[in-house]
Amino acid sequence: MAQLVIQQNNSPATVVPVTRLRTTIGRSARSDVCIPDAFASRLHAEIRHEGDQFFLYDLDSANGTRYNGGPVSGMVPLSSGGLIQIGETSITFKSDERITPAISATLLGDNTSALDPSKTIALTGRRNPTTEILVSQTSSRTDLLGLISKVGVTLLSATGLDDTLDQVASLVFESVPAERVVIMLRDESADGGLQIKVARQRGVSEPLSEVRISRNVMSEVFENGKAVLTSDAQHDPKFASQTIVLQGIRSVLSVPLSVDERHIFGLIYADSPTHETTFKEEHLDILTTLASVASIRVENASLLDERINRERMERELELATEIQQRFQPSGPPKVEGYDFQGISFSCYEIGGDYYDFIPRHNGNMMLALGDVSGKGTAAALLMSSLHAAIHAQVSAKRDLAETVVSINEYLSENTPSNRFVTLFISELDPATGKLTFINAGHNPPLIVRSNGSIERLESGGLPLGLMGFAQYEVGSAHLNQGDVLFVYSDGVSEANDIDENEFGMDRLQDVLAQNVGRTASGIRDKVESALSEFTGTAPANDDITLLIVKRN
Repeated sequence: MAQLVIQQNNSPATVVPVTRLRTTIGRSARSDVCIPDAFASRLHAEIRHEGDQFFLYDLDSANGTRYNGGPVSGMVPLSSGGLIQIGETSITFKSDERITPAISATLLGDNTSALDPSKTIALTGRRNPTTEILVSQTSSRTDLLGLISKVGVTLLSATGLDDTLDQVASLVFESVPAERVVIMLRDESADGGLQIKVARQRGVSEPLSEVRISRNVMSEVFENGKAVLTSDAQHDPKFASQTIVLQGIRSVLSVPLSVDERHIFGLIYADSPTHETTFKEEHLDILTTLASVASIRVENASLLDERINRERMERELELATEIQQRFQPSGPPKVEGYDFQGISFSCYEIGGDYYDFIPRHNGNMMLALGDVSGKGTAAALLMSSLHAAIHAQVSAKRDLAETVVSINEYLSENTPSNRFVTLFISELDPATGKLTFINAGHNPPLIVRSNGSIERLESGGLPLGLMGFAQYEVGSAHLNQGDVLFVYSDGVSEANDIDENEFGMDRLQDVLAQNVGRTASGIRDKVESALSEFTGTAPANDDITLLIVKRN
């Protein structure tokens, strides 16, 4: 795994793993790597991972970036041990050292002491059969220790939760004369708060297709934490429910699964329909002991399964983040007489904002910034559809109006009714500075004139995806020398401080008017700085995306 070793002045070195497709470095807290260096721009540079190679890219910083003593221009390949210099901060890139991740889950019951009955038996306040047998006659004590050992050794070979539970059921069949064994675990989404995980009949390999268990028994064990033994369930007034009677069940055993008496996470249930097989108190003691030892392994297996699922989700999220980052432009386009910049910060790992610079067949430049309703994965999926649709229309050489109408029809037919996209899309003629644009329900972009005056671009129509028959008005504007086109998502104007006050359009326009003389990257940094100063410690409430064009 690649990593950055960051050294500033005489401070201790900091090691940061490089895990993203694009890792931003700068003075802003929104950067992936934040360096408190007065000579660093707020969004200064970026590490990019392409295949097996890493590259360094300067984000048009004010003071530049140096690599191994030379200035960085364009994409510079990184090699292990290479030195990146940003202001007074030295960053060494290393790609041949692995960072050992910390183990986040604790394994329970993998050592011998976990099988000590004094530690593993933790049930309710009723008598503890294990303790009583251990201090009783030698034969019973030997039998119990043998059972504990057998349970521990057998479950050590289990490979997951399902395997562990299946082996517990087999141990129940070996230990007590039950005809049917059911194991249930806590599941808040299931009926009664319990989900059947194992349901087996003695001598039958296939699981039971239908299981009926008395709710009285379930309640007594799961809710009250009590073990249940009835040798004649048909005539026991407490448990002789319709379920018991109809199924002809004669004898019932059930004990809770827990590692302490306060947290019951499941139960083991066993029954028998025959007169010949009647459960006795010794069977209850055996099942209680088995459940007590098995509970640790079952909970451990549950934790392990949860960790595996969480890690799988994290890997999928990392992949989704990487795919989404690939949708972003690799860098601003180089057009003589113009300065372009774009940046996007997601509120979550993946977001629903989209921006793009797309060269057209006629030499013009297509500019787009969209905002998908909602946040997170659902918004990101719709954003990817928008990205593909726009590129397909540009490749087909459609004009601006045809492009928007076609995309709207496509989204209306293929997205849920509660999802939509706001989009500002424009075509810039670099030779003349003419802008033709459509604003489909998006925040009105701003043209900041060189004298500080501001115009809003509002011509367009409804957001995309709401009505397939919607029509859109094409507007036009002109960029003169020194003018700036500023396109933004509502995460900018609606950013909140800790008291839930909005940043607002007045503050945004003031920042732009005061900094119109700066480069596009300078304007980007000033807007980001003003947002950070205003929001302070308040958590981000929406994605933030900027697209800036300045005519020099």
